[in-house]
Amino acid sequence: MTNLNEIRDIVENTDHETLQNFVVNLLSEDENLVMRLRLLSNNELTEEDFEQYKKRYQDIVNPNIETGRFVPYRKAMRMERGLNDFLTEEVTGLVNNKYFDEAFDITKLIFLRLNKLNIDDSGGVVHDIMREIFRVWQAILNQGPKIIATTMFRWIISRRDQLGDTTDPDQYLEFLLDNFREPNQMERKLQIAGQQVEELEDKAPPGSYPVEEERWAKFYLELADQMDDEEKIEQFIPSHLYLIEIRNFAIERHISKGEYDKAIELLKEGRAIEFKGPDLNRQYTIQLKELYKIKKNREAYIKELWLLTTKYELQSLEPFNELKAQYSHEEWAEVREEIFQTLPENARLADYYRNEGLEERILEYVQNSTYSGDIFTYEADLKDKYPDEMLDIYEKFARGRMKMANERRLYREIVEFTKGMLDYPGGRARVDQLIEEWTVEYKHRPAMIEELEKLK
Repeated sequence: MTNLNEIRDIVENTDHETLQNFVVNLLSEDENLVMRLRLLSNNELTEEDFEQYKKRYQDIVNPNIETGRFVPYRKAMRMERGLNDFLTEEVTGLVNNKYFDEAFDITKLIFLRLNKLNIDDSGGVVHDIMREIFRVWQAILNQGPKIIATTMFRWIISRRDQLGDTTDPDQYLEFLLDNFREPNQMERKLQIAGQQVEELEDKAPPGSYPVEEERWAKFYLELADQMDDEEKIEQFIPSHLYLIEIRNFAIERHISKGEYDKAIELLKEGRAIEFKGPDLNRQYTIQLKELYKIKKNREAYIKELWLLTTKYELQSLEPFNELKAQYSHEEWAEVREEIFQTLPENARLADYYRNEGLEERILEYVQNSTYSGDIFTYEADLKDKYPDEMLDIYEKFARGRMKMANERRLYREIVEFTKGMLDYPGGRARVDQLIEEWTVEYKHRPAMIEELEKLK
């Protein structure tokens, strides 16, 4: 592909008349290039030009639509590339040349059309296109007069019930939250948010979480917060604490005001809310721990640390070590045994043993493990102190895996695994013994015999 410098050289070395004739002929074949040149040269666009813009977006979208307004994955990717280029170059060009109304009209058409299509969004193309539309809208608001902002507000807010599957409602509400800050617009947004929450109350299907209600309720509180309307915030929160985002908002609000007891109550109640995953329990427990620490309530602080250590944060040793710091050396020896007994089966006890320097227990853990990967995880802890035991563990897994193997790929993996034994004193002899036994026992597996040659 010719690079930019080469193109510049060609242009500079071409006489004016030849270059002019070339450009005229090129433009006569592509109406889109004509419009782009008009924008670049500040020539005024005509009504016919704007119709061409509308036709241009249709030419990008329509060929990709199949029966039932369905856009399959590959065509969706192609449509996304075309629309994003169109929005980035041509529609943005309209904005830069102060054709604000026209740019908004074209993006409205794209917005409406996309929300009527059934698009295979496996590649995230819809989000990318809508993000580009919102970017153009932001550029119009940033550069345009106040009157266009009024027009845009009325239209965008009117779409709240017709977003379809294409528009991300969070993206839509974020745009509304970040823009349209005139007092009457703020009041209107707050009014609509309140109406949406009321309409959505008790509308969630049985057994499901009210996601839509929560989304609009959060939007309502964020608006009220922008407006510094303490009265509306105080009135709204108590009756909507069953929504996690509202509870989180209230918790952070109490903490920021130093109202720790109120925050603690909301956090404790929050752990009993249905439809929440372990991450929220973990978050609430961490917050409770920190609040009790601030309040110097050692008993409650240790209780929350205990919950984190034994239930909510099993992937990290941080709460374990924080808990350890609360005890003397003598006390901790007893406490940690209780923790080891309390930890669930899915906890990696050997990580805790390693933290405490308990090599003998790490060895026992690996000896009893059914996962060969544990050898590599803890080998550095055990290799020098327990070489014979490690060889036994290697051999146990190698024999077990060979019994189950039935193809060359698995034989190759076993050979690679068994090579680890060669790093130990006496490992060569143990490996040779395995080779001898397997060669006899599995003599009818030529692929395995071939792979075993790599161990000799």
